[in-house]
Amino acid sequence: QSLLQLRQADTVSKALRYVSGVTTESRPTITIFDQFTIRGFTTYRTFYDGLPLLTNNNWNLYPQVDAFATESLEILKGPASSLYGVVPPGGLVNQVAKYPEKEDETIVRLAVGSDNLLELGLDSAGEIDEHSRYRIVALGRSRDGYQQTTETERYTFAPSLTMDISDATEVSLTAYYQEDPQMVPSTPLPSVGTLLEAPYGKLAPDTYAGDKNWNQFSRDVLMLGYKLHHEINDAWSVLQKLRYTDADALQQNTYHNTLAEDEVTLLRSAYLTDETIDGVTVDTQLSGIVDNETISHQLLFGVDYQESDSQVAYKDTLGMQTPVLALNNIDNELFDVDALPLSFYQEDHQIDIRQLGFYAQDEITLGSITVLLNGRYDHYDSTDEVANIYAQSAYGSTATIDQSQFSGRVAAMYRFESGWRIYANYSESFEPVTGTDAQTGEAFKPTTANQTEVGTKFQSASGKTTFTGAYFVLNKQNVVVNTPDFARQTQNGEVQSKGGELELSHQFTPQLTIQANATLLDMEVTDNPLDQKLIGKTPVWVAEETASVWANYFFDDLLQGLTAGAGVRYVGETQLDKYNSDTVPSYTLIDAVLTYDIPTYDMTLSGSISNLTDNDYVGACFDAGNCWFGAQR
Repeated sequence: QSLLQLRQADTVSKALRYVSGVTTESRPTITIFDQFTIRGFTTYRTFYDGLPLLTNNNWNLYPQVDAFATESLEILKGPASSLYGVVPPGGLVNQVAKYPEKEDETIVRLAVGSDNLLELGLDSAGEIDEHSRYRIVALGRSRDGYQQTTETERYTFAPSLTMDISDATEVSLTAYYQEDPQMVPSTPLPSVGTLLEAPYGKLAPDTYAGDKNWNQFSRDVLMLGYKLHHEINDAWSVLQKLRYTDADALQQNTYHNTLAEDEVTLLRSAYLTDETIDGVTVDTQLSGIVDNETISHQLLFGVDYQESDSQVAYKDTLGMQTPVLALNNIDNELFDVDALPLSFYQEDHQIDIRQLGFYAQDEITLGSITVLLNGRYDHYDSTDEVANIYAQSAYGSTATIDQSQFSGRVAAMYRFESGWRIYANYSESFEPVTGTDAQTGEAFKPTTANQTEVGTKFQSASGKTTFTGAYFVLNKQNVVVNTPDFARQTQNGEVQSKGGELELSHQFTPQLTIQANATLLDMEVTDNPLDQKLIGKTPVWVAEETASVWANYFFDDLLQGLTAGAGVRYVGETQLDKYNSDTVPSYTLIDAVLTYDIPTYDMTLSGSISNLTDNDYVGACFDAGNCWFGAQR
């Protein structure tokens, strides 16, 4: 929380800017989800208070907890299925919720800023009586988007109540409601005009390929839950967390089929997705300690379950009667919405997902050695029933997944009296896959990953210096791969990510602190039997070199209460497309924060600037036809 405040991070992506191994904001102009890569692997999903935020098989409805309602962020790097089930190989991010506190405190926050930012937030906590306490978090925010004619608007309300049922039992009731009337969906631009010179030169970084009359995204999310903790005795306790989610989202967006030969005319299609999700996730844990004079076991046993049903309605003009966009003369008000032939192609999905997982962990401490052993067994099944209409012809299909997987982890750490530690670990993860192998005729297996990691950690006796160094080799197997024309697919693909991460935090004086990190990645496709040209290539959105440094200076004497912070972050070049035909240049950005505490009035004044020098850059490209500008100042 202190870092979130010092850096004035108002989104999860901004909070992760200065973390080694994590690349954020490849598409910062998008606000409908938080996207980042961890150790080279992309993820859109986050956990909230240890439970996954429910999604509908990677469509567009991702519940998004606001940073103002987040107490802290936890970043777990590497495969983590041995505790958390379905997660990408790179790792996961968990947002810890704000819970009631015994200390009475009410914070009111007012923010104004560039792009017509207006924000009002409330965070109030305290005791109701000696056995119960409350917390209320509320937020309203509106702001123009980075792109022309786009805007964002959000209203959040998150009350919670904690009650002591007895000396050994505590229960917290939570609610989280968020309405996002206006968000910015993903609307890319071609590489010609963004990354490469066009006949008209280069596009401005606020160029928008969508249409004011059509492009929009709105979302409503309601989450209700509880957390029950009961101490059986001094050594054993039970924890259960449950959350119910009811969410819906409507997206109206455009994509472009191709750029005309004149390299000016963008041929577009209009589409919409109308999505709902209704589901529950519950996790029950039994934890305890068994020890004697020489060895200690911290034991954890758990079972979690999630179930959801979703509906997705998809409509697409497939380019028919959809106005083109002249990139040399941008006009974002060309669409006649009533004239769009959205009924030409339609999909209606009914998606049902169920996952059941059993896990166990033993953390063994013997003198200066700690050994960690854990494993998890998951069963995942889903059905996706699709009804299609194309040119008034109806047809349909059903895609099913019925897969089970065991994931394990083993780790060890040795602690020296000097404050140094050395460690090694091996961990696994999996992700379910739908479809049938064209070569074997069998249903796909889960895509799996495993990682071997070694490293060192240091913390000085005074706590003023911490250091972490890690080297890892992460392999993803059973990747579904396609022929270049997508006529056939099989499951023999492999991707490898290996590299090193360094993180240093040091307090030079009582006034000056610094945090620095650097990451070197070597990521490549190591096997693809259906497209040999991909072997040895680096996937898109992967920056193989990243580094950052952040410093805070706390003034004293006459300027006591004043804090100045500044950071520099470097993101190395990424690939233009999967065949690595060209690169997206690296970029360096500067951020700055200034805060002033006024104790007499219990007030803090703060100001922050992202991309101080207003550097124009391309954040990332998926291929030559789909690129995204970086965030402006």
